Amino acid sequence: MSRIDEIKKMLKTDKQDSFLTYALALEHEKIGNTKEAISIIEGLIKTDPNYLGAYYKLGALYESKSKMDKAMRIYRIGIKLATEKNDNKAKGELEEALWLIEEE
Repeated sequence: MSRIDEIKKMLKTDKQDSFLTYALALEHEKIGNTKEAISIIEGLIKTDPNYLGAYYKLGALYESKSKMDKAMRIYRIGIKLATEKNDNKAKGELEEALWLIEEE
């Protein structure tokens, strides 16, 4: 059984598990299925908009597809959320990712 299959099996018992959903996206990214990883994380943000790590990953996935406008928009949303949550580490990582795009 692949890791994707294992995660999907676990998600059947709790479809709203944000951590497992995020893990599923990472597994798809590992095998080069970026489109599916993006789709999964977009869905995660819709169902759990407070899952902060999803914003950095989704922005990076958009960057990998040269969708810089989408990446910048997602990073900005993540920065706002990190500020609200007082998560300076995540905020700094998101700001740096945004800054790197803006500098190009």
